[in-house]
Amino acid sequence: MISVAQISPQGKGGREGPSRLRYLIARREGNRLEVLTLAARPRSETLPVFTGAGAARDFLRYVGEDWQVRESTTGELVSLLMGCLPHVDRIVLDPVFGVVGGATEPRSTTKVEFVAALMGERLAAPAR
Repeated sequence: MISVAQISPQGKGGREGPSRLRYLIARREGNRLEVLTLAARPRSETLPVFTGAGAARDFLRYVGEDWQVRESTTGELVSLLMGCLPHVDRIVLDPVFGVVGGATEPRSTTKVEFVAALMGERLAAPAR
């Protein structure tokens, strides 16, 4: 599970700044942006999100020629998740290509929890 601090670290004065930037892997398809997602289940996808450009470039080496590392602000990331990426239901933070298991297993969370943390909202406790 990803902590709120990992998703949305506080920058100086609480304003969006370099600490709030995230990196995606994307490409242009005509006039539209295509964001790399990973198939999880039928009709379900996972979005890899990177906290640093270097980690995204390391992952990119295994993806393909047309793809590029793309800087994304908090607002753009929320917009993509809520609008253009309806099949994404999980976010994996800083995945390493081909690494699974043990202490190196990727940190992931649901889209709802990720967006809430980006927006600085507290989620209500689940009903029992």
